[in-house]
Amino acid sequence: MVSLSNVRFGKTDNDVKTLQSALIEAGFSIPAGATGSFGPQTRSAYAAWQRSIGFKGSDANGFPGCSSLTKLGATAGFTVDCRHPGSIAKTSVEYTKNSGISTDEDTARTFALEACARTGAPREWVTGVSNDANLLTLMQRESSFHANAVNQSDVNAKGPRQADGARLNCSRGYAQVIPGTFAQNHQAGTVNRIYDPVANIAAAINYIWDRYGDISQVQQANPHLPPRGY
Repeated sequence: MVSLSNVRFGKTDNDVKTLQSALIEAGFSIPAGATGSFGPQTRSAYAAWQRSIGFKGSDANGFPGCSSLTKLGATAGFTVDCRHPGSIAKTSVEYTKNSGISTDEDTARTFALEACARTGAPREWVTGVSNDANLLTLMQRESSFHANAVNQSDVNAKGPRQADGARLNCSRGYAQVIPGTFAQNHQAGTVNRIYDPVANIAAAINYIWDRYGDISQVQQANPHLPPRGY
């Protein structure tokens, strides 16, 4: 079985090696071979696979999603687990706010780097990838570096009020994740508290990986583009 959460750009593991071997067997070139490291060559080969099964434009971006990976698995003879291994029940999410966290970029950077370490995301997701997209830009736009930020006025602000006084589905924390997204993308080893800086950012990282494939694809994280919800 191959876990979707293991075959991400920048990852090195046996699931990536299985993915690479399947792509090579299907006729897609990876000059370095099945190294187990997901880099530009693997992304290029995977994009070619996506195009071969009908994906077009930005959908053929070389980042595995559940649908395309499942189809590759059916061709190569492996099954795919699309669930995130750290996911929790939405009812397990806790809503206690933080105390004494500064609202400055340096503090946010420290938490973002720890979240990258927990999830396995490259440090470049904080310092900036090839198009300068980075987590700090996303966090500044989403919460102005307020770890206790909660949006009580957008379309998500529905449901019964929780312990923090906000409605259930409000966006919360540094990266403004909603409870359902936090629960589904919760990082194993972090707490269940949605306002916890590391847990909040880690869930956002896992969500970005699953929806976009890489932070470079997220407009809200790109300082050269106007803000846009992610």
